[in-house]
Amino acid sequence: MLEAVRTHGRSVVVLLLLGATAAVLTACAHGKKMEATTCASPKVVFVIGSKQIVASSCSDEYVTQPTETVRVGQRIKVVARAGETIPFSDEQRVLREVSRTGDRRTAEYQALRPGSAGLDIHYGPPCPDSEETGESTSPRHSGTDICSLLPIRVVAAN
Repeated sequence: MLEAVRTHGRSVVVLLLLGATAAVLTACAHGKKMEATTCASPKVVFVIGSKQIVASSCSDEYVTQPTETVRVGQRIKVVARAGETIPFSDEQRVLREVSRTGDRRTAEYQALRPGSAGLDIHYGPPCPDSEETGESTSPRHSGTDICSLLPIRVVAAN
């Protein structure tokens, strides 16, 4: 094996470089981790406690996320890329916006009471693909362009 490395040293280096490039592009394609990639910055990021949820793909498309559960009183921070709009709560009695920055790129929502809500955008139809199934989702209400990016279930505080 050592002799093969000496004889074909250049080929091994080239293959290693190609492998490293493929690894970066693969990480980008899955969009699960915040790493240096060739992807555009996320359209929208939700922050719940220490958890960051990226609601767009490497191909710069929105992606509908699975339902997140939060407790009454908990806050959700939403950060949008420049030029993108902040999602809005479809149920203000359950999840209400409590702050927004002057540049309108960051907002905070607070869970007020148990129930269901969604952080929605005007988009489509069809709505963005689901993170869980990869299929397009339906508008929240028939005949509208309101699509849920992050469904929220609020439960009672401990």
